[in-house]
Amino acid sequence: MNMKKIIFPFCAALLGGASLLSLSSCGDALEPYPWIIDGDVNDTEGAGARDMEVCEAELRGAIPFMINYSHEPTGTWAPHKYQYYRANTIDNYAGYWTTSKAIFAFGPALPTLYYEPNGYMGGARDNQLFIQSKNAVLYAATMEDEDGNNVAKPEWRAVALIIQSYLGHEVTDFFGVCPYLDWRSGKQSNLQYMSGPEVYKQIFADLDEAVEILKERQPSVAEFMKVEGNDAYKTCCDWEWQRWVKFANSIKLRMAMNMVDYTDPNPVYGPDNKPFVAQNIAEEAFADGVLMPGDRDISYRTPQDDTRGVALWKICEEWDDLRLNASMENILRHFKSPLLEEWFDPGNYPIKGKDGRNAPTGYINGIYPGIMAQNIPSKQSQYGPFGKLADKQKAMDQPFLKLTEVLFIRAEGALRGWNMGGTAQELYEQGIRTCFEQYGLEGEVDKYLAQDNLPAVKYVDYYDSKNNCDGRVSIGVKWNDADSPELQLEKIITQKWIAVFPLSAEAWTTFRRTGYPRIFPCKFNNLDKVDLEMQIRRMNYTSTDNNTTEIDQITRLLGGSQTCGDRVFWDVNSALWGKDENGWIVPDNRLQ
Repeated sequence: MNMKKIIFPFCAALLGGASLLSLSSCGDALEPYPWIIDGDVNDTEGAGARDMEVCEAELRGAIPFMINYSHEPTGTWAPHKYQYYRANTIDNYAGYWTTSKAIFAFGPALPTLYYEPNGYMGGARDNQLFIQSKNAVLYAATMEDEDGNNVAKPEWRAVALIIQSYLGHEVTDFFGVCPYLDWRSGKQSNLQYMSGPEVYKQIFADLDEAVEILKERQPSVAEFMKVEGNDAYKTCCDWEWQRWVKFANSIKLRMAMNMVDYTDPNPVYGPDNKPFVAQNIAEEAFADGVLMPGDRDISYRTPQDDTRGVALWKICEEWDDLRLNASMENILRHFKSPLLEEWFDPGNYPIKGKDGRNAPTGYINGIYPGIMAQNIPSKQSQYGPFGKLADKQKAMDQPFLKLTEVLFIRAEGALRGWNMGGTAQELYEQGIRTCFEQYGLEGEVDKYLAQDNLPAVKYVDYYDSKNNCDGRVSIGVKWNDADSPELQLEKIITQKWIAVFPLSAEAWTTFRRTGYPRIFPCKFNNLDKVDLEMQIRRMNYTSTDNNTTEIDQITRLLGGSQTCGDRVFWDVNSALWGKDENGWIVPDNRLQ
């Protein structure tokens, strides 16, 4: 694969570094893992290193790769990348969705992906974002034209730093380590991997720099259209530098909470040796400006008359590759949440049980993860009629970071004694109200907030009753000052998990960090060193014939082991958790 040319604004599917999958549709065979790409690695800049218009076009093509919702390199619409990079892994691990097939036309079994090797958990996937934004990072702030005139636009370096930070911290949260700076420089062989804390420190420094640049430059709407395009549905920040600043600070706030339990041996970062301490970073980010009530989410919008549907709708409805996870169904039923019927529809046909006991008409059933379901033969039988994304959500927003997430992070920070601009109760209730308001459910929120002493709800699989089991969530919604801090945290995180849907990356990260919400474990496992009750702790880099050096680095940085049972750096408390008489995990977040 020749890396000499970058095409814009929608690039060809160029893979570099640890980009492990090159996939195009759910029926295509897997390509080899291209850890090392042939080609002249010293000639990858192209015109974008010298021509600002080209650089801006490259950056415009890079932004959608923060999450590949439905963006294809050719500019066509097809959500295959979302399926491979999210729906078939993170969406399952977070407890939102279940892959509804035991096996595709290629590859090994996929019982909720607790299976190795498989083609969906092999590495950091598509690093197209880094390839396309490289010139903006390296040259936009200092660029001169052919006559030596200064045409620099540091603001595009700032935007590139923000989008690289977004993807870089998520990859680190998924896999534990990554070659962050080598990706940025375009290096394609002999990559130097960085530990999780090193990546986080670099990202915090990058975000500080980006915020400073944007505040100084304050680019106009017209200027921002050059890198966000002029389509109002495809601008995540509405062409406003202030929203990009809030985006950057909200990422900092998210990352600070991720590392709340981690203590670094050298707790400083950046050129000014700022404190690499969760509370310091979170309070600074909040004080400087994060998403606040009245702000819309950082997201793409979809025209209501778009007949294609968003990626999740297509994967559910047209491909039958995804169904509602039993955990999401059970938890929404536990809280009697109107969001169950707002977000999900029953299948097109009634659920007919093996034992003759059929589901009630219109029942929205979730699939228990890892039950070794056979491939859905049609929408009419077996798990075909189980829950899918509601037709009313066919044109749902496609978020990168939600206001509700920020409110719940602030609620947790307030619970921990941080200055978050409100009490834990105020911010917790505001997060729930905001979630309901976003879906026009304001009239039901007071009743929802008043619920207390709710018993666990039994999960029922109406197709196969052998999967029936007790629900694991037994908390209410109502805030009680007399509750223990641990119980208050469980309430915050459980409602956050609901409200950030469909952002499974943040949901899975927070679940691993806190143990909440109490989602069902997978019923199947062939993953090395993974306790099913503890659940998968990280995704693995797959060993191949040409990545021995990289795997050696990864293993060393992770502490001598490279399995799905190993913990990323911020996953500190879970190693100390015990189990109750049922064998269920008992989280302990060491709150005072």
